[in-house]
Amino acid sequence: MIGQGRRTQAQRSEATRAKILDATVQCLVERGHAETTTTEVLARADVPRGTLLHHFPTKVDLLVAAVQHVARRRLDGLAAELAAAELATASAGTDRLDALIDILWRHFSSPLFWAALELWNAARTDAELRGALVPVEKEVFGVLHAQSRALLEESMPGDPRLATVVQLSFEVLTGLAMTGIVSGDLARRELLIRRWKRAAAVLLGRRAPETLVERPAKER
Repeated sequence: MIGQGRRTQAQRSEATRAKILDATVQCLVERGHAETTTTEVLARADVPRGTLLHHFPTKVDLLVAAVQHVARRRLDGLAAELAAAELATASAGTDRLDALIDILWRHFSSPLFWAALELWNAARTDAELRGALVPVEKEVFGVLHAQSRALLEESMPGDPRLATVVQLSFEVLTGLAMTGIVSGDLARRELLIRRWKRAAAVLLGRRAPETLVERPAKER
């Protein structure tokens, strides 16, 4: 019988696998896809080459697993935030639409998103990686869209506009995160997020259209 404090071989193997994948994600964030080499991952994970090759015989195997690893962590993190927001907004009476957009923006500003973005970019010219990435991303965004709509459903049950507003929120914030790579203008990004909150509320009939545009003085 295995003692309570001892791990099984399967548990040790899974822990090593996770350690390698965490190192891969860290490398994607800090060095980018081009410099995420097996040598760099080995140094960060501090495991023998044979151990890495046992789990991931090729770099494509490693990156495909990294796609799934990143997806699980993104889902876990966002699901936890959305669940917490549901409780917090219910007790505090705060606006769920604003809370949702804030949560999504934190996601698109996180290191996990940058790791995913590196993989998306690499998949453009790597058919094998793209084949692994597309179904995972469809699942991720499908789950997140459903959870996001569920957060808003209580105050607007059955509203057919919710799906469109949630979809547009993902697209707007994804684009804003990507343009931020070049511009680096934090103040403008905050302004655009505020504008999108108002625009989403207008689309849902919760604000008057004339409240969409800020007065010029506030934009300076």
